[in-house]
Amino acid sequence: MKEFAVIISLVLIFSFCVFLGVEKTKNNILSVVAEERVAETDFIVVLDAGHGGEDSGAVAVDGTLEKDLNLAVAECVSSYFDIFGIEYVMIRSEDISVGDTSLETIRQRKVSDIKKRYEIINSYDNSVLLSIHQNNFPVEKYSGTQVFYAPSDEESEVLAGLIQSKVVNALQPGNHRKVKASDDSIYLLYNAKRPSVLVECGFLSNEEELVKLKEAEYQSQISYFISSSVLNYINNYKE
Repeated sequence: MKEFAVIISLVLIFSFCVFLGVEKTKNNILSVVAEERVAETDFIVVLDAGHGGEDSGAVAVDGTLEKDLNLAVAECVSSYFDIFGIEYVMIRSEDISVGDTSLETIRQRKVSDIKKRYEIINSYDNSVLLSIHQNNFPVEKYSGTQVFYAPSDEESEVLAGLIQSKVVNALQPGNHRKVKASDDSIYLLYNAKRPSVLVECGFLSNEEELVKLKEAEYQSQISYFISSSVLNYINNYKE
């Protein structure tokens, strides 16, 4: 019965992520039926779709908003977490700010939003932060996923390395970016008290990569490799 339930979940996630036409990754996902699922643990992933509400994040030349892609990827990651049996909470599951929207200035509201996310992360005794974002740069040629990690936590670098390696090996063989410790510009990571990573899935400023990032199939591919990296981290590294 348990295996049957997993198979049913796989069918649902294929529909959700529009993923039936991607043979290589489909085969990887089908192997989940026979793959070890999450080990017994009391930890929880705090899944953060960056930005939201009045804060759109980066904006592509065609008007694509970072906040929308962040949420699409985060939702797909959450569906894989359901299959893997990973406990998680989403900071936002719709296009909203999570801070105090009654504050007078945009700056105050943004500060309130980031502080609220930080509060949510630290409200769980055994949490791991997975924050989803998209990159942007004035020069169009730059592309590729890059994962940032909390500089004060050794496990953060381990998780970042797993995600970077899986995504690059499977989807971006020409990507030579390395995981990078956050500086104080990424508040959630720089001040982290828990294992924390931020995944910049790709560059909205790169026309070719933007096309991929907007495709449901590619979103599902990258979400699978992100979420399976978290599974690997839980079962093999997390104490």
